[in-house]
Amino acid sequence: MFDRLDQLTTELEACFASMEVECFDAARAARLVSSGERVRRLGDAIRTIGVGQVERTNGWKGQGAKSISEWLATETDCARYEAQSVVVLANQLQHLPVTQAALRSGTLSGAQAVEVARGVIVAPNTETQLLNLAKHATVRDLRDASSRVVAAATDEAERHRQVHKSRYFKSWTDLDGSFNVKGRMTVANGARVMAALKPLQDEIFKQARKSGAHERPEAYAADALMLLCAKASASDSAAGASVTKTSRPNAVINIHVDIDALKRGRTEHGEICEIAGVGPIPVATATEYLGEAFLKLLVMDGTEIRTIAHMGRAIPAKLRTAVEERDRVCQVPTCDMTMGLEIDHIVPFAEGGPASLENLVRLCKRHHLQKTHDGYRLIKIEASEGEIGVAKETRWDWRAPPDLKKTG
Repeated sequence: MFDRLDQLTTELEACFASMEVECFDAARAARLVSSGERVRRLGDAIRTIGVGQVERTNGWKGQGAKSISEWLATETDCARYEAQSVVVLANQLQHLPVTQAALRSGTLSGAQAVEVARGVIVAPNTETQLLNLAKHATVRDLRDASSRVVAAATDEAERHRQVHKSRYFKSWTDLDGSFNVKGRMTVANGARVMAALKPLQDEIFKQARKSGAHERPEAYAADALMLLCAKASASDSAAGASVTKTSRPNAVINIHVDIDALKRGRTEHGEICEIAGVGPIPVATATEYLGEAFLKLLVMDGTEIRTIAHMGRAIPAKLRTAVEERDRVCQVPTCDMTMGLEIDHIVPFAEGGPASLENLVRLCKRHHLQKTHDGYRLIKIEASEGEIGVAKETRWDWRAPPDLKKTG
């Protein structure tokens, strides 16, 4: 068996080495990426399943490693955090044969398997639903759904206390001279940090876009942190120090909570209490923030929020809050852009489309331009009944104009 596996691996290596990739047209290049993704998924599955057996047979001991994750990091030349994640997943898959089968067949990626296993370990009855969600959702959406499953299946107050107890903030200088930071805190405190950084990050992003510069969102986040530190230092400095004022909006945290959970004081299965774009929090934490100016509390009671509509082009503040909370990322499938999102009328305003929750969607700049000027369309796909994380939400299909489809 291993001789056959080694032979296939050698053949694959030789096949790829002989390819003249620079001669591929667009269709073949895209097909090469698709083939590479299938190979990557298979490789991840082989490594994960293999690591599980290595641990069960103690195959890593006696080779100088203190743990199996250290052995794996050395054996496969991967980062320690990646090795730890693979070991945890391998252990979880022992108890999840359906998820393991999906991973081995290639229908589930390693990243997806991590999120599915995280939810199923604490709530075994959600395995089928999470696997179905993984077929069409992004990893970000799957992570959100798993977090909701974990939040519903555990004591939210105790989990909050344990995370707070384990909080930390570390910094170190790497060998290349770079300064690095790493931290851990509760979702609520993390939201405070992001609420302070997000307006500055958006402002830096807009300025960069005007100047024609393009960098990663993480780079703008680092710049925002430095700008926040500069503002804090300037406010504490001696009198006479000047600080450049900006017109940025106040930092806002959107908390989404079901009204029944708010009245009860805790969530039950299927209910939500979370900070938009960050994660679940205890209802008690949400109520603590009710009097704070940076908070917008969006209480969902049936379809009340969906009745908001305005026939003008301007979007009322309450409706804007609802759209921003619902569409935390660009709604084009597989696009995870969160910065510089723009609100678009699905049915254009010029064609009578109202400013209603059903007719508004947030898109990134690129996809907004494609929809407005290049003939691209968003087609609504109704969510399946009882689907985790999407039961009351809408999914979209992004379709190119007919003439573009014909030319490929």
